[in-house]
Amino acid sequence: MIRLRSAVAGVVLALLLAACGGDGPSDAGELITAPDSDVLVSQDRNPVIARNSPVLVVNPLQRTNMVIVDRVDRPDYSAGVHLTNDGGLNWREAPLKPPAGVQGKLYAPSAAFDGRGVLYVSYVILTGTGNDPDSYWVTRSGDGGLNFEEPTKIAGQHAYQTSLAVAPRSGRLYASWLQSNLEATTCLLCFAQTGLPIVVSRSDDGGRTWSTPVQVSDAGRLRVGAPALAVDPDGNPAVLYLDYGNDRWDWENLPGHYDGTFSLVVTRSATRGATWTPGQVVDDEIVPTGRFLVYLPVSPGFTIASNGDMYAVWADARAGDPDVFLRRSTNDGKTWGKLVQVNRGAAGDGVPQDMPSVGVAPGGRVDVVYYDRTIDRRGSMADVLLSSSSDSGNSFSKTVRLSDAPSNRRVGPEGSPHAEEADFGSRTSVASLAGGAIAAWTDTRNGTLDGGKQDIFTGQIALEDNSSLALANVALAGAGILLGVAGVTLFLLSRRRAKGAPAAEEAAGTH
Repeated sequence: MIRLRSAVAGVVLALLLAACGGDGPSDAGELITAPDSDVLVSQDRNPVIARNSPVLVVNPLQRTNMVIVDRVDRPDYSAGVHLTNDGGLNWREAPLKPPAGVQGKLYAPSAAFDGRGVLYVSYVILTGTGNDPDSYWVTRSGDGGLNFEEPTKIAGQHAYQTSLAVAPRSGRLYASWLQSNLEATTCLLCFAQTGLPIVVSRSDDGGRTWSTPVQVSDAGRLRVGAPALAVDPDGNPAVLYLDYGNDRWDWENLPGHYDGTFSLVVTRSATRGATWTPGQVVDDEIVPTGRFLVYLPVSPGFTIASNGDMYAVWADARAGDPDVFLRRSTNDGKTWGKLVQVNRGAAGDGVPQDMPSVGVAPGGRVDVVYYDRTIDRRGSMADVLLSSSSDSGNSFSKTVRLSDAPSNRRVGPEGSPHAEEADFGSRTSVASLAGGAIAAWTDTRNGTLDGGKQDIFTGQIALEDNSSLALANVALAGAGILLGVAGVTLFLLSRRRAKGAPAAEEAAGTH
């Protein structure tokens, strides 16, 4: 009987390994090239224009209608809007008008669609010799970005690092930003004060009026920034932000470098924006990847899936060079799961990866887009890769090269005066859809070191979205395992009886 149990246990283990993958070889090293060519979104002929920081949104009622907003850093500060109605094959620029009677430069746009297909685009107005944010505005479009209504004001002066999100069911709008003041911005490319809060305001009438801003960052965190805003399926917002700790070097634009760590913190409202929880630490061992401009830091990637799971991604140099990491929360941000490396290769292998964004498809597939320098390990040439997970971000078994030409990270406007490379903006963007994903990024293939031209490109890839079938597959695998075990058990028992039958007959003949 012991031998029989051991045999059955061995079969069960083998079947489990076959069904679930076990410790067998992984295809984590697989690198696929996207079959379709990249698409140039911006069609600027100006050889010095610099577009970056794209936000890509998809109309939920017409998936072929997509909109990309981007910020322009050269030859003058501005904001761009591009739209497509054929699924991303062709893009056109849409006019974005400033508020009536308001002088200044539109800048730092964000965008979101609500559940009815109404598009919202927010931006700040820069004024003065220092190009400071004078006011924060939002406009709406009912025809997918072709025409926009008269903008309405969200907030007044010194709103930095703005972001916009919408609750898909109720249509409630949320806007977040870092609130500075005149005294804090008297220094060049730095903040002269600490304790500047991250705040959130909300609107229930399509952006026409807005609530009094509520501070959502912890009061005890003196240097915070890069807020990323998301809304869960119940309409409750959450903000992921960075706590820069004691990093005076970037906060005050000082020479040298900070040798400490950052913390990634999340705060959530269970009352649809009325009240907020104290910050919960997602990770407190983040090593900065380099110097940055504190006015326009790179934001962490943040999204909330249709089942409420939160996903945070960021670039981290804890292993010696930048890698992309992910954590997931299944309980509204109260606790966060294991640290998962998204990019291929070993951490600290000398290949930098950075500026990730994250999306979750309707079936649960997790997609992360980021820059990768495998082709130029110690140089400045970077490709755009997409890594995909079908097990809720626990592993990333498929990586796709979206860009069919690399970008030189030294091409573009100057960011921090202490940084070695150009300012590539504050984010990439990805939309995860059923059956595939589309990403947008800053690209310099058409630029030169002298001109500094930056364009917005997109890339698409078809991906299986079978994550929602995982439980069904496990159930089927379990049923197969039980049937297999039953069959093996019967087979072994029958063999045991067959071997015992002659002996029994012989014993009967002796009596």
